[in-house]
Amino acid sequence: MASLDRLSKRKLEQYRFKTDPLADEVIKDYFPEQKQFLFGHLSGLTVNSSQLNETAHPSLKALYNDILSKASRVPPEVMVHGQQFFNKHASDIMLLLGLLSLPYCYAAANGAEVLIRSKRILDEPEKRLLETAEFVFDVMHHEAFQAKSKGLVSILKVRLMHAAARWYAKQGNWNTEILGEPVNQEDMSGTNLAFSLIVIRGLKKLGKTVSNKESLGYINYWNQVGLMLGIEVQLLPTSNKEAYVLERNIRERQFAESESGRRLTKSLLKYFEKATIDSPLKGQSTSFVAYLLGDKVSGILGVENTRFDAAIFQPYKFFYKIQNILSLKNDSYGRALVQFRLVKDTG
Repeated sequence: MASLDRLSKRKLEQYRFKTDPLADEVIKDYFPEQKQFLFGHLSGLTVNSSQLNETAHPSLKALYNDILSKASRVPPEVMVHGQQFFNKHASDIMLLLGLLSLPYCYAAANGAEVLIRSKRILDEPEKRLLETAEFVFDVMHHEAFQAKSKGLVSILKVRLMHAAARWYAKQGNWNTEILGEPVNQEDMSGTNLAFSLIVIRGLKKLGKTVSNKESLGYINYWNQVGLMLGIEVQLLPTSNKEAYVLERNIRERQFAESESGRRLTKSLLKYFEKATIDSPLKGQSTSFVAYLLGDKVSGILGVENTRFDAAIFQPYKFFYKIQNILSLKNDSYGRALVQFRLVKDTG
C-alpha cells in the first residue's frame, strides 16, 4: 500500500501547485518582449538532430538538453513494446483520441478553465485535433527519438506550449488558490493517462482484446513521453493497478460540471457533425462519443444522447463498418498516417 499512497487524493493536492520550472523559466526569459525570437529558435528545429541557435537563452538550451537526456535513458524494450502496440491499433487509437481522450480531458473542470481561454481551441477544434494527432504520430514513430525524426522536437514544443498557456492564464483573473496553477502536474498526469489508459479502455469498448502485458507496455511508453514532457516521476504509474488508482483519484477529484467543459465539448461535437457528414459517422458521432465516455462523464459534459439514440446505436457493428470502408482490417502506423494526411490535406 505504500507505493499507492503517493497517488492518494491527499497527496495529489500538492501537485496542483507544481508546474514545470524548466519550461516556465524559458517563457519568463522570452515573454512578452522576445517571444518572436523564441518562435524563430523553434522554427529552426526541424528534426531531433537540429541545433538550437547559439543566441538562444541558456534556459531554452537547458530545457532541450533535459529532454535529450531523458530520451537517451528510455529502455529499448519499452520503446519496442509501446510502438508495437500502437502499430497494431494505430487507426483505432487515432479515432479514440478525438472521440474519447479530448472530451474526457474537458470533464476536468479546473483544467478546462485553462483551455477555454484559448479562442483557437474553442473556435477551431479541428486544428486542436490535427495538432494532437501530429504530436502522437511524431512520438509513436519507430525512430521517434532518433536523429532524423522529430519526436523530441515535438515534445519540446508541447512543453513550451503548456508553459505559455500558464503565462497567458495568469495574465488574466486566474485564481491559483482555488484552481491551482494552470496546466499543473496533476492536470498533465491526467492528460497523459487520457493518451494511454483511457485509450486502452476505449479499445476494449470497441471489442478489442488487450492483455495486461500490452496495457502496461503502452502505459510505460507514455510514462517515458510524460517524463520528457516534464511530468514528475511520482505521478507516473508503474503498474496497471497504479494506473487505475491514479486515474480514479484524479477523476474523482477533478471531474465536475462546468460551463467551460460543456462549451469545449459542444464545439468539438459540432465539428464532428460537420466533419462526418459524408462518412459512416454521419448523424451518429454524438452517440458514439456518449458510448465511449459512458453515462456519467457524458452527463458532466452535457453530451445529450436520447434513450432512442442509445437503443438503436450498435457500437461494434458501427465501428467495424467504418473499418471495412477504410480498409483498415490490417492496421499499422503507416495506414493510419495515410488516413491522417488525407484528412489534413482535405480539411
